[in-house]
This record gives sequence, C-alpha cells and structure tokens, in this order.
Amino acid sequence: MSERYENQFMSCNTYEAHHKTDKNFRTVEMHSHDFSELYLFMKGSASYIIEDSKFHLEPGDILLIPPGRLHQLDIKDSAETYERIVLWLDQRYIRRMSTPLTDLNLCFSETSRSGAYLIRNSSLSETVCGHLKEVAAPLEETFGRDIEREESIKSLLICLGQFFLQNTGGSAVTGAGNACVSRAIEYISEHIAEDLSLERISSAIFVNKYYFAHVFKETTNTTPHRYVLKKRLVLSKQFLEQGCPVTEVYLKCGFSDYTHFFRAFKKEFGVTPKQFYARMRS
Repeated sequence: MSERYENQFMSCNTYEAHHKTDKNFRTVEMHSHDFSELYLFMKGSASYIIEDSKFHLEPGDILLIPPGRLHQLDIKDSAETYERIVLWLDQRYIRRMSTPLTDLNLCFSETSRSGAYLIRNSSLSETVCGHLKEVAAPLEETFGRDIEREESIKSLLICLGQFFLQNTGGSAVTGAGNACVSRAIEYISEHIAEDLSLERISSAIFVNKYYFAHVFKETTNTTPHRYVLKKRLVLSKQFLEQGCPVTEVYLKCGFSDYTHFFRAFKKEFGVTPKQFYARMRS
C-alpha cells in the first residue's frame, strides 16, 4: 500500500482511483477528507463507520462519503482477502464537469442530507463496478485515453444522480446507530467551541459518563475525546478554506491555545495551519 493512499491525501486536484486487494490489512484511523469518496466493497469481512452509523458490508455495497465526514473501515477478519475500489473526487473538479442542468455532485449532496451513505443494489453495483474498473485501470498513454476516463467518471456520477432522483426506496441504507451517540454528536457539533469534556457531554445528554464513554467507543470505534479533536480539525480546515485568519481559527474551533492547535493540525494533515492557509489563498 502506498504511503499516500494510507494517509488519505490526494496528489492532484482532479481525481484518483485505487483498485486494491490486501490481506492482513492495517486499519486506517478515523479521518475525513476535503474531497468526496466513492467506495465499492468487493470482498472481505468488514464494517464501515461513518460518523454515528455503522454499516456491515456485503460484496457489491457502494458507499458515498461527502467531504468532512469522519469515517473508518473496521476489518472483522484480517485473514480474509480485502478487495475494494475507491474513487476520490475533488469538489472543484466535480463543479467544473457539471452544467446548469446537471449537478454531478447530486449523489453526494443527497447522501449528506439523508445520512443514507450506503447503497445496496445489485444492478447499480454492476454498473458502478464497470465504470470504476475503467477509471482505476493503469493509464495508457494513448490518444484520447485521458478523455475516455473522464467520460467514465461523468457517466458514473450521472448514473448515481439518476438513482437518487428516481427515489428507489430501500436500496439506500441507513446504518445501525445508537440514540445516545447521535445526541452526543449533535451536541458536539452545536458546541464545538466550548468545553467538551466527557463530563460535560454526558451531562448534557443525561447519561452516566462511564456508560457514555463505553457506548460511544463501541459505536464509533473511537473515544469521545478523539472524536471531538477530529471534528475540531475538520472545522478548522473549513474556516481556513473560507479565508479565516489562522490566529482566529483555533479559538473558533475550541482549541485552548495555538500551540495545541498547531501540533494537532500538522500531525493530522501533514502541513502547518499557515502552510494550508497559504495553499488555499494561492
């Protein structure tokens, strides 16, 4: 597995596609992206956690993960072969391909709105798999091949958009969650700049703090403290992208001081807040 894929960073501002097969796969820590992710599960024994929902995966399952959503793969049996195809799409790239009549981001915006991140539909899965294999295949430097791949991406997004517009009932799946965890995540989002200690959150949702810590870890595969840190870092990137000065961002996101923010940001994203801000400005 390449370092870039493991660390979840794109190397360009258009798209990347990965068709991977592994054994003894090392689970990547809960993380989020600036870009959209289309994930096709093909083989293995795994669940997928997105925010407060857990999805038990079956071959052919399609996951749509909008930018900013915390997510993590949870391997159940590392001895089994794990195969998937993943397509990463820069938001600006999707907008450039869209037209006034056809918003190619529709499938991700609908997923974001409904929280139904998983699609389980054999016919759609077969079509999506065909397009993804075309896009993920090694790029041959022949005339027109790059354009053909982009057309495959457009066709894929059109197909998914039409699926959502047709409102095909039970094919879009809502993951298994926990009401306590859902209330906690909602409270965290609404009070991100405030004190979000274990005691504060559990008191706000009227549950015992030890029970809360246990059920949160069981549902999300991470601790409340780690989840809060991740959400603050995701929000900080959004503020920086909007042009908010670095010196204001850490306070808006609930960090106690700039040093803590600086270290956490660099560890999570591989660049300093000022470097990221400069990159966005350029």
